[in-house]
Amino acid sequence: MPAEPADTVELPRVESLSMSNRNPTPEDDSSQQDATERPLMYRLAQACARHFLGHPVPSPEGVKEIADLMQQIRAPDLGLVEDGPKLQHIEFVDVLETPHFTVGIFLIPEGRFLPLHDHPGMTVLSKVVFGELLVTSYDKADYSRPTSQHDFEVPFPAVVRSAGELVRKEDAPKVLHPTYDGNLHEFVAHTDCGLLDILAPPYDFEGGRPCNYFQVVEGNGASSRSSAQLQVGNVVKMVATEVPTDFFTLRRPYTGPELPGHSNANGQQEEVGTRGPEHA
Repeated sequence: MPAEPADTVELPRVESLSMSNRNPTPEDDSSQQDATERPLMYRLAQACARHFLGHPVPSPEGVKEIADLMQQIRAPDLGLVEDGPKLQHIEFVDVLETPHFTVGIFLIPEGRFLPLHDHPGMTVLSKVVFGELLVTSYDKADYSRPTSQHDFEVPFPAVVRSAGELVRKEDAPKVLHPTYDGNLHEFVAHTDCGLLDILAPPYDFEGGRPCNYFQVVEGNGASSRSSAQLQVGNVVKMVATEVPTDFFTLRRPYTGPELPGHSNANGQQEEVGTRGPEHA
């Protein structure tokens, strides 16, 4: 899902993370030990920088490393309280935003949803960190062209990849790719839940990666989410639609550990890399 434009951030330094051809030294061993003692979120940000900068489509090995780190993350690692007060509104925490990837957290009250939307040309990793989430996802039968005005008027086919799948914090991150593994999805909170979300590359409305919303329809154009239609492997018809009028998010500040490129509580920014291009 898209987030509002953020201020320019410092990108995590990649050079210090790359392997060289020289023999390891005691200093290298010490640096590796220091890296493992970093907070999980700091290590996750570094892994994202290592695998997403300069790689519009990350390698399977890179995606696995990031997913393995996400699997270990729980609410306290993000500065969140799992058993806190009941959520009243959908909230979004902008953790880290760069031109190459973004890291954010959705906090979704029980019964509320993130509407069906896509991720054009993007790799997305999503991890429930507390609560339970119902996930329904689809793939277009044809990814060869971008969503256009035509799709608002003429239904197109899509394949159901998951149908109300219950996902908990113990489960592995969901990973979707530009043309498979359910690039279109919607989330419904089964309980109050928190969702850690990584997008690479981020949405870019001017650069051809807008967030498009969709609706499953029957032959007469009426909305339908019948259990008969939503069987994994079935082909359904859907149309593009405007942003649902009842969907909105509130901003919540990030209160987890300091990250490469993220301001701390005093508004200071850690100097760890080179400045990326300005966000619009």
